Amino acid sequence: MRSAESLRPLLASSDVVSLHLPLTEQTQAMIGRAELALMWPGSILLNTSRGGIVDEQALADALRDPAHPLSAAAIDTFAHEHAAFTSPLSGLPNALLTPRVTGMTRRAMAEAALRCADNIAAPLAGRPNGIPVVTP
Repeated sequence: MRSAESLRPLLASSDVVSLHLPLTEQTQAMIGRAELALMWPGSILLNTSRGGIVDEQALADALRDPAHPLSAAAIDTFAHEHAAFTSPLSGLPNALLTPRVTGMTRRAMAEAALRCADNIAAPLAGRPNGIPVVTP
């Protein structure tokens, strides 16, 4: 694994860039037109952290441009998430857009329900500081 001293060389040398950071004043629109233009030819951008970190319009423009080095993006978080979903990325064949619930499989939901029940049962079973282990 190679390391980079800053964002710019990282973008210019990575096949896949996966964002995992909070949305703060420093990270707001951290990935915009200039950063996208630095990306490696054929690269893919993943944002599963927070909407607002990536400039969605700049990303949509890059994905529409066949000469742009970025080839695809996968996004599950958007700057504006509400019932009337709109994004400039909608409908682009090289943009995979998913709701923020992509990790919510049947198994994950069942496990979460069991853990919740265990959290409620622990104090009732005399273990106020300990959560029992779920056994399937």
